[in-house]
Amino acid sequence: MNELTNKQFIEQIAKWKDIVAQSDITLPGGRPIPDKFFHVFLGVGYSTYRKLANYDNPKGKVPLYTSRMVRFINKLEYSVFLDEIRLSLIDYSNMYLYPTSR
Repeated sequence: MNELTNKQFIEQIAKWKDIVAQSDITLPGGRPIPDKFFHVFLGVGYSTYRKLANYDNPKGKVPLYTSRMVRFINKLEYSVFLDEIRLSLIDYSNMYLYPTSR
């Protein structure tokens, strides 16, 4: 895998969402993990994530450094991947579900 297209990136997020759902990892209250979560998981801003998951330009290219990060994530052992998802859920929850005033 070199550079991903936007379509391939979207497909990868869907695969990760399936793994997470099959592992019974959810938001509080049992709600499924939304696509928006993955910008936190990947460590990119939400506007950057929206550009990567550009549904209007499926043939667009994802930057090489992000494509490599996706490849490295896919090489993680299953349990390590799920541990990273759980850690990112804490950040996502603090950011979107239980934000604190600054």
